[in-house]
Amino acid sequence: MDSIEIDILIDTIVGEVQQALRNGDLPAVAILEGDPSREHSFADYLRDRDKAALYERRLAAEVHSMRLDRLALAVPMIATPLPAVDEDSIRFRSPHSGPLRDDHNEQTVIYWMVYDTEEGVSYGMTPYSHNPDGTYTFGLDGDPRDVVTIAVTPAHTAPGMTLLREILDENLHLRRPDASS
Repeated sequence: MDSIEIDILIDTIVGEVQQALRNGDLPAVAILEGDPSREHSFADYLRDRDKAALYERRLAAEVHSMRLDRLALAVPMIATPLPAVDEDSIRFRSPHSGPLRDDHNEQTVIYWMVYDTEEGVSYGMTPYSHNPDGTYTFGLDGDPRDVVTIAVTPAHTAPGMTLLREILDENLHLRRPDASS
């Protein structure tokens, strides 16, 4: 994806999650841009898969009630490289499942997904550090304006996948609700 609107949306949603982390929260943040635009935060997203799926289905219902241009969902996660599988394979887990495990080379990231009605879907992660004093370091050399993004290919259980299955057809176009129902 190469659009200024998408870049701004990614910067915005990553910034929202960064602010939530600074405030001691670990929410999922969603931004729906269109007519009308909306923003949501869900604190229990990472605690329960069923609640996360229900939250994404509620977002999908909102998408169907508006004229959507683009949307984004971002969630703080812990990423674990899986070199035995493939040098690019990464497993994601909730920070609620325990602290970083040094022996697994884990890192904290903000996982994000963006869908644009013209550009399609993109996924990525933005690394950050949780410092021993409880603060966070974002961006390159601690400058949060320098957002580093690493492209990822998500599993079917990744954040945002339920939402995408609810709103996209088999050709990855926005599904319009059936007017007769």
